[in-house]
Amino acid sequence: MTTALPISTPIAPSSSHNTPAARALSVPATPAALPSGAPAARPSSLAAPHAAATAASRSTPPPRPAAPLPRSTSERLLLGRDRIRSAAEAGQRIRSYEVALDLDLSEFHFARLFRAAFGLSPHVYYDEVRAERARALLREGLAEGEVARRIGFRRPAELRALLSKRGGAPTPAGEAEVSDASAE
Repeated sequence: MTTALPISTPIAPSSSHNTPAARALSVPATPAALPSGAPAARPSSLAAPHAAATAASRSTPPPRPAAPLPRSTSERLLLGRDRIRSAAEAGQRIRSYEVALDLDLSEFHFARLFRAAFGLSPHVYYDEVRAERARALLREGLAEGEVARRIGFRRPAELRALLSKRGGAPTPAGEAEVSDASAE
């Protein structure tokens, strides 16, 4: 049978808390009031390691240089279209809300304006640019797997799905020759 300790029984501190390093990191239970009346700040020795570990664990892209934002909406839309095009051609993933935030527009307002200005939604435009790039790379003679990786897909099946959805894939030169030879 176990006996519960009364609440008033003090628990002796562990000897590991009496080391010089532990005493240096200890924070007083009741912070002393500062002369100005402001509360005491947390020691930076405790905050810094946590902040560094948290910052290192996040994988955020480096901040882009802050260029002045165009005043007119049409210039903002052109800037957004260029950003979507460059990401699609480089095989990078991009979300329309990221572009909208950079342009200081709401996601839905940006999508409506984009569709009105260019006739396509931002996502469809992104897919169209990727499909154009894939067709060009396939015409150069690259394998489907390599083209898929270059435009940001993991598998050739994703590339085939995109191309069939966006107007079909061009027939590679080798397949056209084989089909002509079998017709004779």
